[in-house]
Amino acid sequence: MQSKNTLLIFTILITISIAGIYYNFVNKTNEPVDACDLSSEKCTFVNKNGEISINFLSKIITEEEILLSIELPEGIQLNNAWIEGVNMYMGKTPIIEQNDVFVTFLGSCNLAKMQWRLNLSVEDENGQVENYSAVFFTTLDE
Repeated sequence: MQSKNTLLIFTILITISIAGIYYNFVNKTNEPVDACDLSSEKCTFVNKNGEISINFLSKIITEEEILLSIELPEGIQLNNAWIEGVNMYMGKTPIIEQNDVFVTFLGSCNLAKMQWRLNLSVEDENGQVENYSAVFFTTLDE
């Protein structure tokens, strides 16, 4: 009789554990847990050659030109940089270098709080490619 009770308790505990894990994944938000919030601070990533930093030079306003600073250590070159929507697909918006400043443009969105991800693909002198990303937000009242 005791082994049937033990088996029943074990089965109940496994079922509760599986239900908890499922509930956690279904109710997960789009907010990255360990990401740098670029809308409030400068994001710095440590690379074996030094630090890569990203900073907005102008206020983040949709439908207006946005200026950025992207600083790379010696021996690192920028392959590609773009911004994409996280909680709403808005395509890939390129980040273009113009006179030592980087420029981009964000489309407007009807969400009260739009989450964006800025992506960088860099390459070192040995041809090794690494990718970095930082999140930032825009709101309708900006």
